[in-house]
Amino acid sequence: MNLNNGSPLGKGTLHPAGSVLDAELMASVQTYRRRVASAYRSVKPDEIGTGIFGAPFLVSPKVDGELWFLKIEEGSAALISSNGKSIVGDVPILIEAREVAAKVKGLTLIAGELFAASTGKDRPRVGDVASAMAGGASAKVERLGFMAFDLVQGLLSDAPQQLAYSERLDAITGLLASGKRLKAIKTDPISSVSELPNLFAELVDGGKAEGLIVRSSQGTIYKVKPEFTVDVVIMGYTARTEDPQSVRTLLLGLTREDGHVQIAGHCGNLGGDSERRALMSRLQSLQCASTFRCPSRSGDLFTFVRPEVVAEINVTDLQVESSDGHVVRSMALDFDEKSGWRAVGAMPTANWLHPVLVRIRDDKKADAIGTRFSQILDRCHVEDVSAHVHERQLPESKVIRRTVWTKTTKGKVAVRKLVAWQTNKSDIDPTFPAYVLHWTDYSSGRATPLDREVRTAPTEELMQEIAARMIEENIKKGWEEVS
Repeated sequence: MNLNNGSPLGKGTLHPAGSVLDAELMASVQTYRRRVASAYRSVKPDEIGTGIFGAPFLVSPKVDGELWFLKIEEGSAALISSNGKSIVGDVPILIEAREVAAKVKGLTLIAGELFAASTGKDRPRVGDVASAMAGGASAKVERLGFMAFDLVQGLLSDAPQQLAYSERLDAITGLLASGKRLKAIKTDPISSVSELPNLFAELVDGGKAEGLIVRSSQGTIYKVKPEFTVDVVIMGYTARTEDPQSVRTLLLGLTREDGHVQIAGHCGNLGGDSERRALMSRLQSLQCASTFRCPSRSGDLFTFVRPEVVAEINVTDLQVESSDGHVVRSMALDFDEKSGWRAVGAMPTANWLHPVLVRIRDDKKADAIGTRFSQILDRCHVEDVSAHVHERQLPESKVIRRTVWTKTTKGKVAVRKLVAWQTNKSDIDPTFPAYVLHWTDYSSGRATPLDREVRTAPTEELMQEIAARMIEENIKKGWEEVS
């Protein structure tokens, strides 16, 4: 296995992200991560009886750690993450793994949770992993453990993922039967969803696990974890097209230790019509300038507001990596009373799942205490959370294409417009796409007069292909190009 760089980790070595140069190995790791990520379904504890299907089930505790992969081959062992980090050398967990490696032939790749034993009576927390790996040669690596839960490659066949999960689990359970720090996850077979509440109460409510992983006989993997709330500052909003006096989506942020506000996510689950109108009435008076533009998922640009309103949001889970293993990043901004918002730089963060507005917190201030970023750190580990955000000068975007068409029907003029530009920022900041296309469709006779669509592309060639499809699908007889 080819590796780049590296720093001491106890008597072993930790190689940073992107260090694993074996393309075939990394393809296996990333393909598995994408496939598993797409198979997961998050379920709230109170939805167990109505949201889980496909009995019988295999149920295991959700270990609060990081997804890593154990690679064993010809007496050697290494731990690999989906973004190309690697741990090698005489780390206790790998010494144990090398003994296992002597029992197998060829390459075996096992997925599991890298965790760190708690120093107290509490269960392991994801933040414990970073703590145990800090300190270089003095790192507390003896605390690290690996809870295996799936066989990715080898042991049974060249393609074990084509076999039943029960077969894969039995294989790694047998292989790791004598392990101390290296074990297969304890899994209980149950025949009915009615048995899940008792398991949840025992393992999760009892403080033994972060949640439950429920694998159905149909292949769906359910993740059942307690919900939690986060206090965030409202940074902006979009309006409903059909009712401009109602908020459609909120742009929300968390306050970092240095005072910058980092975008935490969007929330469109805001309650009924009256709640949305009340939000609009309050936020419209707080509108302010912003040199940073942020689109919602519908393509509408957020209208920025002064950071004065705090909201309590309920979420089911947090994810610090995208499906391809890259660290999730979002923009940190600075607010000035006179000039408004401006972007400072993108920093690591976490994506939240299923956000729901609970209430407005008029008893809290939008500051480094009331809306502090550290609220999410009990649930996930975010890198560089205490680092100061350094402002970077980014190059200007370049418009590559701008075309407008009009069509007159019964005296009314409809307009369609395509604008495509190169951001010139993607090589500097991965949160920016290389190319962006914006399609505008206006017709005063429709129930929703203004429609927008935003698409991104990694190359100019693909951008032009997307533009051609948009034109082919939307510009028919009667439309005239005017620019």
